[in-house]
Amino acid sequence: MICSGERLAKFLIARSIEAERVGTEDLEREHNRLKREFKKLLKEESLAEPEFPDYSFLHIKAELLKLRLKNCNFCERRCGVNRYESKGFCKCGVESYYASEFLHMGEEDELIPSHTIFFNRCTFACVFCQNYDIVYEDDYLVNPEEMAKIIEIRFLQGSRNVNFVGGNPDQHAHTIMEILCNVRVNIPVVWNSNMYHSEELAEVIEDVVDVWLGDFKYGRDECAEKYSKVKNYWKVVTRNFKRAYENGEILLRHLVMPNHLECCTYKIAEWVSKNIPNVKFNMMFQYRPEYLVAMYPEKWKEIARRLNREEMKRAMEIAREFNLNLV
Repeated sequence: MICSGERLAKFLIARSIEAERVGTEDLEREHNRLKREFKKLLKEESLAEPEFPDYSFLHIKAELLKLRLKNCNFCERRCGVNRYESKGFCKCGVESYYASEFLHMGEEDELIPSHTIFFNRCTFACVFCQNYDIVYEDDYLVNPEEMAKIIEIRFLQGSRNVNFVGGNPDQHAHTIMEILCNVRVNIPVVWNSNMYHSEELAEVIEDVVDVWLGDFKYGRDECAEKYSKVKNYWKVVTRNFKRAYENGEILLRHLVMPNHLECCTYKIAEWVSKNIPNVKFNMMFQYRPEYLVAMYPEKWKEIARRLNREEMKRAMEIAREFNLNLV
């Protein structure tokens, strides 16, 4: 696994490629040109840290994402808002805010200690959100240079990766690129997301993401729309997991929900076994009725309780049926 430190983090490879300073109208072209060079270097898998030019492929990515903020399509909601002037569904403008950062000892074993940075806001609106205090408030303004220094300090303290989470990291991709432009240590990047990002965003961020720590919540679009207010969930998330499978390591999380074993857990397990076999799969049993579910249990009565023993047993039967690589 990349977190073993045996390979060079992808963002460092991207930052080793010198870029031409171009106008905004040519950023896309320059990005596509440098991406071809990046793919060649990636195959070499050298651990030696290269020289870093003043302006690189990574800087191009940051500039390109800042340009796209004028017509935001970072996620598949595709609000199209100009985030320099207004805010879309995720309630994010240009500046990014975070709630906390620390060495997390509660992630999967192969990740810990993980330097988790919890960004505010989200592209989902889950009625059972367990981080609603993070999602619906802005806490501390992110200074990219200062955050890069914190990442380096946490690395010296023993972090095995920098874990961009939230909320959700997708809507903060421009800020994350700026942070990485200032990081000077070989630390893998973990993208801890709901996997509802757009193809346009994937084209940019996949060259810096070493580990996709992705949630796969729902097996039916009806469930996704009912509980998280998202459309076309299955098509978008399966597309993104397939692409991630070709562009990094995946550690997939599935939160098992009461009364959703057959419509969601079963269908997800079946799809994973056929389309992205052998990925590390975390079958999570810690669902609890939080946020709106706790406030209005009658409205959400089908998920207004914890899992029972029979449901956990059934989830494990499904995992064995499809020979999932459980972690």
